Amino acid sequence: MINTNIFKEKNFIGLFLFIFVISSCSSMNVTEEVVYDGGIRTVEASIKEDSTLDYETKAIFTNATVYFDFDKFNLNSKSLQTLKSAVSAMKDNESIKITIAGHADERGTREYNLALGQRRAEAVKDYFLLNGISSSRVSVKSYGEEQPVAYGSNEESYAKNRRAEIN
Repeated sequence: MINTNIFKEKNFIGLFLFIFVISSCSSMNVTEEVVYDGGIRTVEASIKEDSTLDYETKAIFTNATVYFDFDKFNLNSKSLQTLKSAVSAMKDNESIKITIAGHADERGTREYNLALGQRRAEAVKDYFLLNGISSSRVSVKSYGEEQPVAYGSNEESYAKNRRAEIN
């Protein structure tokens, strides 16, 4: 006759191993997110029933971005097309004021990239001034490599970060 104690012991060990393997294969990541409301308050907007909006006197302008070649700050033909539209919008509405922010990719020293970003922003500003836009309506700043829009150490990322943003 067969000894049943051996089978019971083997089944118990097998069951234990099965549970151990299953529990070690599965994992559960528990994360906790805290949402900070920052004291957000309700904002109410209203307009008088008898007033009308005059769209001719309202400043309407979208952001524009001009891209540059590696280690360059001269404007290319694609950049000029972008800037022509911006100049036209500024000529149509005298209330528009812009800030031009110059940027560079991560290659080079911090100081060099700040200077390159400044030269890029100044090149864009010079285009506006040459096309009749008052210097009081255009301000310039440089961020160098400090505010990339693309992260990565490849040419695609570098090309996106070599820019001047018009806001």
